[in-house]
Amino acid sequence: MFTRNDIEKILKNSNPINVDTAFIILQSMYHLANTNNIEDNSTQQLLLRILDRKEEFNSFSDALNGLVRHFGLYPYLDTDNITIKDAFVRELHRPSLLTENNSGNEGIVFHKVQSEIFQHLINGENIILSAPTSFGKSTLIDSLIESQKFENIIIIVPTIALIDETRRRISSLKTEHKVITHASQEKFSKNIFVLTQERAIDFPDLPNFDLFILDEFYKLDPREDSERAMTLNLAFYKLYKKSKQFYLLGPNINNIPNGLPERFQCKFIKTDYSTVVTEVVHIHPQKDHFDELINLCNSIKGSTLIFCASPNKARKITRLLTENCTQLKDNSLNDEANWIAENYHPDWTLVKGLRKGIGMHHGKIPRAIAHLCVKNFNEEKIQFLVCTSTLIEGVNTKAKNVIIFDNKIARNKYDFFTFNNIKGRSGRMFKHFIGNVYLFNNPPQEELPLVDIPIFSQDESNTTDSLLIQLDKDDMTIESWKRVQKYHNQSILSIDTLRGNSGINPDYQMELAMYLLNNRSILESLSWSSNPSYTELKILCCLIWEYFIRLGRYYDVSSGKQLAFKLNQLKHNQLKDIILNEIDQGLEADDAIENTLSFVRQWAQFHFPRFAIAVSRIQNELAEKLGIEKADYSFFCTQVENLFKDPALIALDEYGLPLPLAEKIENKLNPEGKLDIAIDNLSKLNLDLLDNLTVFEKELLQDVKDYI
Repeated sequence: MFTRNDIEKILKNSNPINVDTAFIILQSMYHLANTNNIEDNSTQQLLLRILDRKEEFNSFSDALNGLVRHFGLYPYLDTDNITIKDAFVRELHRPSLLTENNSGNEGIVFHKVQSEIFQHLINGENIILSAPTSFGKSTLIDSLIESQKFENIIIIVPTIALIDETRRRISSLKTEHKVITHASQEKFSKNIFVLTQERAIDFPDLPNFDLFILDEFYKLDPREDSERAMTLNLAFYKLYKKSKQFYLLGPNINNIPNGLPERFQCKFIKTDYSTVVTEVVHIHPQKDHFDELINLCNSIKGSTLIFCASPNKARKITRLLTENCTQLKDNSLNDEANWIAENYHPDWTLVKGLRKGIGMHHGKIPRAIAHLCVKNFNEEKIQFLVCTSTLIEGVNTKAKNVIIFDNKIARNKYDFFTFNNIKGRSGRMFKHFIGNVYLFNNPPQEELPLVDIPIFSQDESNTTDSLLIQLDKDDMTIESWKRVQKYHNQSILSIDTLRGNSGINPDYQMELAMYLLNNRSILESLSWSSNPSYTELKILCCLIWEYFIRLGRYYDVSSGKQLAFKLNQLKHNQLKDIILNEIDQGLEADDAIENTLSFVRQWAQFHFPRFAIAVSRIQNELAEKLGIEKADYSFFCTQVENLFKDPALIALDEYGLPLPLAEKIENKLNPEGKLDIAIDNLSKLNLDLLDNLTVFEKELLQDVKDYI
């Protein structure tokens, strides 16, 4: 008999395993399984290592299946060599059988813990689940949808990239639900809303929901990103009140606040049950970290994510690999590279990387292009994908290896929780039983967090006034009511206006209102509708900067005047022309491209419309009191948000259709501002008749068509 360490040593060694050794390993595994502590998953980890070398155990398929069944890994049962008993157990763990719904996906088989949690959910319980990245949490969502038990479902995800991934996944399910991602889309009798928290709180006329799903629920905690956490807490508060049942899911959470299960009538389930093994390799650079990275990439096999701190670092690593990695192939993705070069700029590092089979993924890359990089990575057309935290936040990849090059996100060191989340990107159920993680820095201290949920705890240090004023008085603690009572008792701005401008400090709003009351000429200069003059736009932007931003620099913009200039530039120029102009002014191509794209995403499509509408609400209330003309910025904000183009074309970028290509077929889509029309017309397009498109462009369009 072998010990646990003996088995692990043999399985980690690349030497072939003969029949006699395989027999002793399985015999020893049965002994370990029978004496295994239920809380100890080390024996299950050994089984996963055996499954990674399954062909060397083919002589004992019945015995191996018995172990797989014992540990509840039913999806991994070998159906070519299965006993009637094992086959029966496997069938019992199909979601379609558990719900007595024969129209479900017959390909799905749950592992034992998935099955237990699914049963809780299908029985109508509210569940908060903490489970490893490889657990299969998305499979539970898919099976709940296919159960036909829920008519209206809402899924809140942290990023727009995850909206697209979730939408694509749902499109392959057997369901009559319509997937809605934008407010312009019409509702059906059965709908699945897939939204970020920002979209959810602004979405008009949301129905009541049978099921509310919150992905990556740990983001309710404000310690990582306070502003977005407050928005997510508000979304949770509003949707909890509109929903019969909720399911919150995320990885690596140790506990939730005391009293929360009683307050929200829910059950917290924490499990370490995993379907892959993570092999951690510590890299101890003897010289320059970058040289060590190049050496590693020249020897590593399989699809590899490289995590780094920032877009700038991602570019540097991509350039280094492009120039120094010997196992890359020239012209790997030449069609993709040529198209991006033509529509953005040939000197972009992303273009040079793709020509060598290296992708990049960070927050300054257009969503459709980022999706293309992930798609090519999952299809193994790209070996290396250099990424920042934007890829780690839930986008599923099929990575054999993860290289954690930096121990920071931007300038801040990540904690153990974030480290675990990054590490969990290695390995993938049914694809890689063993995922390798290469660390260039020491891991943070082992401490899994207790997630603070401000909407519940209302802790003074973690809960902003802008969140508290959104709560009904009955949902506030006595201390919280004392904090916000002043906003209810003052007469400068109504509580409705303060609440309408969600996420903006109510004190800042009242300070702006007082300034406008004391400067009537400025208040009157805000009384415009439709399109502003440049002077009117500059006044608005300067007020936004002085009263709401209050920083020296915010997302690459340094002042209200600069914000107005960039918005005006966007109105009168194509993005490609703006990029070329920035290069003419002396910027490197990478900076010109990514700064321009970052401004579009952060300012034009999010911050400016939000702040401008807030100023408009404040102006409207004051104008009514003083009898002057009210402002209406809705048209202009919509124009800015959609880059002065048809809104449907901008929305299609989230579906994987880049804006330059969408514009090229605009006359075929004929959307008239409606996403539903654009999707319908796109689905009917005969690509063979579009002679003005390249082969690559037709492939891109076909990929979009396949998932709508």
